[in-house]
Amino acid sequence: MAALLYLSNQNLYLLDGNKSITVPCQAIDLYKKNLVEIQQRKDWKTKGTGAQFMGALSQNDEVDLNHIFPTDVALTADHKMIYTACLQEGTSINIKSLTDLHETEGLVLRKNDFVVQDMAYDESKKRLALSVHTQGYERHICILPLDANRTQYLTEGDCQDSNPCFDPRDTMQLYYDSCGLAYGEHRIAYSPKEIFHLDMGTGDLQTIASNPKYDFFKPKMDGQGNLYFIKRPYSRDGAHQSPLTTFKDIIFAPFKIIRAIVGWLDFFTQRYTGESLKTTSGNNPAKSQQKSEEELFVEGNLIKAQQNLERNQKAGEKYPGMIPNSWELIKMTASGEMIVLKKGVMSFALKDNSIFYSNGKYLVEIDQNNNETLRVEAKLISKIIC
Repeated sequence: MAALLYLSNQNLYLLDGNKSITVPCQAIDLYKKNLVEIQQRKDWKTKGTGAQFMGALSQNDEVDLNHIFPTDVALTADHKMIYTACLQEGTSINIKSLTDLHETEGLVLRKNDFVVQDMAYDESKKRLALSVHTQGYERHICILPLDANRTQYLTEGDCQDSNPCFDPRDTMQLYYDSCGLAYGEHRIAYSPKEIFHLDMGTGDLQTIASNPKYDFFKPKMDGQGNLYFIKRPYSRDGAHQSPLTTFKDIIFAPFKIIRAIVGWLDFFTQRYTGESLKTTSGNNPAKSQQKSEEELFVEGNLIKAQQNLERNQKAGEKYPGMIPNSWELIKMTASGEMIVLKKGVMSFALKDNSIFYSNGKYLVEIDQNNNETLRVEAKLISKIIC
């Protein structure tokens, strides 16, 4: 069977049969190693007499590796993979062998002025379509030939253009999802996600799927002209501020300030005594941890993971997941008819006559006869590549 990869919890995995193998990303590993070595050379600030001399100034020198991870992957016809990596404020695009995961990687692009979020590969023209985070909250689509260290931007404006997809029948046709941005004094609002079709030859832009009540995102086109995407109810938690919300913010402002002060004191208490102020009184920390595991942000939306899982289990689903049933995998035919293929879908991929999807708990394959086969149990698979 052809290679199948997926991204889960900021790690890249290769599915070998029903076994997942963590794919080493040399660009990411080397970047992390360099950061750690730099920090080790600064250890005199946080240890021994050096720490006493520097005092509290050393608190900001700890290494943060949370913003260094793979963001997307594409497969080539010659059994290689191209992956993009977020390296704090910059990006790296590398190519490596699928047959030997430890073979030295090749560098496609290294940039410090944007981060690649999503990617599509055009095998016929050996080029990438990239969704890049440029400044503020904006994301735009650009084209990058593999043999050239330059990008050509296709979109612009106050928007987030994501998940580019080439039409396999004609790679001059590009699909992507987009939402508009509106900046307020204290917060930002997102419009519903829509799916667009861009003819890169003529520059013509057409809206394919749009409804003010729903988000349409992650488009993928098959070889027969059918467009697949995810549809979910439109909601942006905290994106819009009502007068009632403003009133509540004013009322609870003193309590938020007190909580911030307690958190600041707790930080220094843990730093110098190893104990937390929060473990001796107040809420049970075990319950707080349990709540954080039950409530998750997925694709910018807050979901009740445990609640959804229990509901799906009671509904008798074969492979119940954590994504709500209102997240639907849609097939739009060439005539414009929309068919619901599966509910509770977080991400998906097309391969030959099969659909691979994740429901937040499992990765499942649906064959052409609509039979489902469990491929692997893995939480929160954000992207599937095959």
